[in-house]
Amino acid sequence: MKTVKILVAGFVLATLVACDKLSKFVDQTFGGPDLGQLEALQQQDAERMSQMLESVALSLDSIQAQELVLGQFDESTPKDTMLLQLRTLREMLDRKKAEIDLMTADSVSSKGAIADLNKVLEFLSRQLEEKSANIAKFEEDVKTREAKIAELRDRVDVLTVESGNLKAKNNEQEKLLNEVFYIVGTKNELKDLGLLSGSALSKKRANYSNINNNEFHRVDARSFNTLVIDSKSPKLLTEKPASSYTLTKNGDGTSTLKITNAKEFWESSPYLIIMQ
Repeated sequence: MKTVKILVAGFVLATLVACDKLSKFVDQTFGGPDLGQLEALQQQDAERMSQMLESVALSLDSIQAQELVLGQFDESTPKDTMLLQLRTLREMLDRKKAEIDLMTADSVSSKGAIADLNKVLEFLSRQLEEKSANIAKFEEDVKTREAKIAELRDRVDVLTVESGNLKAKNNEQEKLLNEVFYIVGTKNELKDLGLLSGSALSKKRANYSNINNNEFHRVDARSFNTLVIDSKSPKLLTEKPASSYTLTKNGDGTSTLKITNAKEFWESSPYLIIMQ
């Protein structure tokens, strides 16, 4: 919006300079009031010149009032408001240009001061043409700026969605990388699932050849650190480093497994088989 401020300031400054030029041009053209000359003019010519000069002054006042409104625009001004004001000013310039063209045509055939007025009208006409060109450029700059902003917003939206998708994908991948499995069951339950090996006389061991992940609880190794087991003397059939966990008996006949070093605990295997 800094560009808009600069354009508006430049446009208003150009208006003030143009008005000052016109004032000087009028003084140079007419050389100040000459009562002798006015008295020598026919009454009709005097009235026509007065009307034309009054119309020129009103035109300048109307245009300058509209341009001062433009000078109050800042970064908080909505685009539609700005374009509406520009369109209003442009339409006013077109009307004033048409009026001046009529006055110019009327003064061409006149002599004396009326003929000199034609020079002022031609000067004002050129100024209005310059203003119209400046307004057209200003409107184009506002539309271009808004188009670029809309394009950037669309790009930001796309990047936001892509970033969200990537974040979700990364979270899912991290979850999979840290996914571990545990199961707690009686000897018979584990045997029926094919997770227990060893005869009646040999030590019972975990059997990983028939593992079905759907029979296990899936947990995140980063947050899973405590498990209450409904047994006074549970056995970890999966070998885990003794330094990575504690197994404590509770007064209510249960036991609590507390993982003190998750990285070490799950490093050898992502599975944990516990027999009640």
